[in-house]
Amino acid sequence: VKTTLKTLLKGSAALDNAYKDALQRIKAQLGGHYELAKKALSWITYAKRPLTTAELCCALAIEPKETELDPENIPDVEDLLSVCAGLVVVDQESAVIRLVHYTTQEYFERIGDTWDPDAQLYIASTCLTYLSFDVFKTGSCSTDMEFAAKLQGSTFLDYAAKY
Repeated sequence: VKTTLKTLLKGSAALDNAYKDALQRIKAQLGGHYELAKKALSWITYAKRPLTTAELCCALAIEPKETELDPENIPDVEDLLSVCAGLVVVDQESAVIRLVHYTTQEYFERIGDTWDPDAQLYIASTCLTYLSFDVFKTGSCSTDMEFAAKLQGSTFLDYAAKY
């Protein structure tokens, strides 16, 4: 039992060190790459359900106090994968972007208060900003077809409205 416990501790410590190294690589990136990675990892870690690449890219493009989405702010999926230093992957069938392993999720949840203490506030304010966009000020939809059309043109609406 002692040998097994020692092995488990080494395994857990080794994983933590690997994740710390990945975070150091992320922090060392130039320009806005670190911020993009931090926001993406926060979304993937704390989202209430798995996000598609389209939903995540849309969420990352939303800027505080803006009233519409600027298409030029939407990051490329390949760029996201690159800036996240191997910590995220995309499921090719569902287009869901997720952390590379369940231990990655556990690690970020464990260090969340120190690594990104405002992550959940950022996510909530992003959803509220999106729901405040001018495109949604027309009011409610009178038919299911009208609602479906609005949903189709609004990649992030389903997530922002539900969570």
